[in-house]
Amino acid sequence: MKFNDQSTARGTIVLIAMVHWHYTWQSQHNMASGLADQGYRVLFVEPIPKRWPRLSEFGRVWGRLTGNSRAAGFFTQPLVPGVDIKSPRMLPDAGPLTRRLNRRLFVPGVAAQLKSESTSPLIVINYLPTAASLALMEALEPDVKIYHCVNDWEHDPYAPARETEADLIAAVDMVWADSPVNFARTSRMGDNVVRLPHGVDIDLFTHAGKAPDVPPDRPLCAYFGTIGISTDIDLLRAVSHRFPLRLIGPVRTSLEEFAESTEMIGPVPHQQIPELLRDVDVLLLPYLHSPHNDSVMPAKLFECLATGKPTIACGLKTLYQYADLFYIRETPDEYLSAIAESVHEPVERREPRIACAEKHSYARRILKIESYIEQLLANKQAGVVPSELIH
Repeated sequence: MKFNDQSTARGTIVLIAMVHWHYTWQSQHNMASGLADQGYRVLFVEPIPKRWPRLSEFGRVWGRLTGNSRAAGFFTQPLVPGVDIKSPRMLPDAGPLTRRLNRRLFVPGVAAQLKSESTSPLIVINYLPTAASLALMEALEPDVKIYHCVNDWEHDPYAPARETEADLIAAVDMVWADSPVNFARTSRMGDNVVRLPHGVDIDLFTHAGKAPDVPPDRPLCAYFGTIGISTDIDLLRAVSHRFPLRLIGPVRTSLEEFAESTEMIGPVPHQQIPELLRDVDVLLLPYLHSPHNDSVMPAKLFECLATGKPTIACGLKTLYQYADLFYIRETPDEYLSAIAESVHEPVERREPRIACAEKHSYARRILKIESYIEQLLANKQAGVVPSELIH
């Protein structure tokens, strides 16, 4: 779906995403909108299928086949000027046969269409370590190739991709890794890796702040984001029976026996989330303890901090480097107690959270991203090896 015809002089970014545009706001959305704001033309390539779909997903598959990006996602995210959504028609990257068919029959046409809409320089930012995404990246013949690692593919519960990830790392000029765990893992596969944590729209999420008031006996709690396989549903259920609870985001699992008072808001556009958090007392990051979640650095981490509100977290080892800014409680009893405890914290605890979020603002992050791209382009012309740029 093309919704912006403005040509740019800075070049084209082809972003091979791991989530649909019409999904909860993720790092890929931030990247695409930020680079478009800087004057790049961004072609947002929605996920190349990693597995065969379930019957329950037929509506999304039909949306993809018919070019209806909204139907292929979960709900409608606003479109961003300068970002064009592309939904390639390919077979699931689920075995040798479909991979050969994709490479021979589908990839050439998709690449030709993307190249026809691109201006030089052409930069590929790839989030998806599959054979099809790797073939597409190579067929585009870009000036710069980057892998942005925001997922532990070795322990991915849906589609592990350890071997293909190593191939992707070997093929790109630079790897950006979001969390310490992902940085350490990808660094074992290549010497072209740098840390790139998530960012936050400071102006948007500081509006979710709440003036200090008399601590409530039953603080209003909220979780925003996808509620699914990584979420500790049992813990959220326990919270719902102890405190008022608001859930914001798409639900991809069963939510049984929650308190009747639980507010099920469902998915909303990213811009609307701060307004739904304004009256909230405590934010929640309840993740299951699992090898996959050990590497997770949620895109909403700095969004929570930008509100200044207390956030209670579990199951996220990456948050321990920010332990003084969160309430990290790893057992259900400790977690529930921390909710009641946190509303009595000194108001001075809020400023360090906001200050940390400001250090990871979109504005600061996009400048770093641009510097990497510009350095890679310059060093490509000068014949400098990418690892020499990093070290």
